[in-house]
Amino acid sequence: MQQNALAKVTPADEDGMAADATAEASAVGQPVLRLAGLLYLIADLTTRRLIWQETGSQTFEGQPARAQDAPLVDALRMMPPQTQKNLLAFLQTVLKRGKAGPADVGGDAESGLAGVSLYGLRYDAEDGRSFVICHPVGSLADTEGGAVVRGLAPILRHFVENSTKIVLTVDNYGYIRYASPAFLQVFGITDPALCLGRNIAHIPKRVGKTLALLTLTALSRRAGAAGRGRFQLPGGDSILLNYSVVFFRVSDTVRGVLFSAEPSESGRADFAKVFDIMTAPVLVVCTKTRKILAANKAARKVYKLTQQVMDDTPITETLLHPKSFTVLLEAARKGTVAPQSVVVNSMDGVSKNKRLRALLIEAEDQPPRLVLEGKA
Repeated sequence: MQQNALAKVTPADEDGMAADATAEASAVGQPVLRLAGLLYLIADLTTRRLIWQETGSQTFEGQPARAQDAPLVDALRMMPPQTQKNLLAFLQTVLKRGKAGPADVGGDAESGLAGVSLYGLRYDAEDGRSFVICHPVGSLADTEGGAVVRGLAPILRHFVENSTKIVLTVDNYGYIRYASPAFLQVFGITDPALCLGRNIAHIPKRVGKTLALLTLTALSRRAGAAGRGRFQLPGGDSILLNYSVVFFRVSDTVRGVLFSAEPSESGRADFAKVFDIMTAPVLVVCTKTRKILAANKAARKVYKLTQQVMDDTPITETLLHPKSFTVLLEAARKGTVAPQSVVVNSMDGVSKNKRLRALLIEAEDQPPRLVLEGKA
């Protein structure tokens, strides 16, 4: 009976299956197998499908444990190629011999991450099909703590995503859960999907080897750390950071590491003071309300601005005609570098033709800011 199923998975096409498992094009909406937190795994190698179940505290959101089903190539798509190959070889061994294990699958010798120890049995159905049933060796903790996690997740996510510091949260399986905008900016990650939900041990080139090693060390030792050090950046550069790594535990099965950092004293700057000492008059305007959000010392002096005027009156009712504001806004949207010639009406009643350079600062949760720079 098992020979029919074995004909579908031969040593010749094992490497091909491992390579196919990296393709994500056909995996839209399909669940992903994670060995960490695995309760059991059933493989139907005749149809090349997997059925598995993970512990409910596998995620920070504490989602209830339920069985998941997906084609083999889709279920393994997020695993490193070597882990895919090892798991497929283990399934094949169980299919041939009837049982196998315990065998370590998913270990990473380079990072030092331990894998999952699996034991497998073959089940021969009455219709002639053979299934491989695997489960990790050792029992899970009695308390999963999912209810606690459901309350913690929104608070933790809000804290991280709204922090002005460099903040990163990694769960006890090594998966990156949340990252602050400052982290994505400093580490040059343009697409959050390249790191969020990925195992930090598998993407050292995207987050820098220094951060990956520090995080994995804190997870393995279950201890925090703090200090000042130089972190490698994905682009090949490095940055000196004052950092803190906190190891936290919510329950027996849910824990993780919170990494936070700030540039060292040599990398800090008071940008408010820098903005104010610029000799060129600079204004920052909200494109929605058209009110002046900020003006440096030079702009207040040249345009005779007061804080009350900035707070209460749109710029289109004071310094600029609405048409002039539209011209500057369109130039900024097009990325025009050359200054635009417009009439500026100072608050002392004097109108002059000035050349203003317009720049646009985009914001995710706020209207874009229009920066107007005059001539010094």
